Amino acid sequence: GTSKVDEGVTLGQSAGESLQTIVAGARTVADMIQSIAAAAEQQSAAAEEISRSVESIAAVTQQSTQGAEQAAAAASQLSLKSEQLQHLVSQFRV
Repeated sequence: GTSKVDEGVTLGQSAGESLQTIVAGARTVADMIQSIAAAAEQQSAAAEEISRSVESIAAVTQQSTQGAEQAAAAASQLSLKSEQLQHLVSQFRV
């Protein structure tokens, strides 16, 4: 009898220690999951910021392209007007 009780007590203590180890491990895993979730949230915020920056760069590039097209059109008009003026001036005799 007594040895069976002692064995039961020993097994109970061992089970208690095992459960404490399991609980500690579960806490560690929960902490890791929380850290991963926080890092994922930070990465998501950074990705959104990068996306906004890329959109801004695209808008500036489009504006720059439009400006270059307008400058080219203005230069073409100026060249045409210059040719017309040269033609008109060549008709004058001094």
